[in-house]
Amino acid sequence: MNTTKPTLPTTLLAARWWWTATALSALAFAGGFFLNANSRPASEAAGFWGAGIALVGLGAVVAYCTLQLWRGKLAGQISLTWCGIIVGIPLMTRGVRVGIFGALLLVGVILLWTPGSIRYFAPQSKEARARRKAERQRQRSANSR
Repeated sequence: MNTTKPTLPTTLLAARWWWTATALSALAFAGGFFLNANSRPASEAAGFWGAGIALVGLGAVVAYCTLQLWRGKLAGQISLTWCGIIVGIPLMTRGVRVGIFGALLLVGVILLWTPGSIRYFAPQSKEARARRKAERQRQRSANSR
């Protein structure tokens, strides 16, 4: 059995740094929202607090998934793809100012699905598929008894 990892494609290396910057940016923007909330009247502050909390949540999720990507786990690629699509597409429909951030998230998703990245994660994908197939067969045999 070959246990050596394939060489890391440059697009996946770029994706790692792209998503790291995304997580740090979300946390930095959250800090800006919290600071802005403190300088606003109480009637306006609630929106800033809510946006800041949402950005902290997004930053924490993206940071955790990026850590998985740095470790070379397929779960990091899949989770970041879902985060990018679920957050990026709605932001694209909110106008130019917010749409730019949505487009940047979708660029990160594209970096995760280049041919080099797909080849890098192919062994993990095949292994996961084989495990799921074996589990389904085990369940079928248990149900037929």
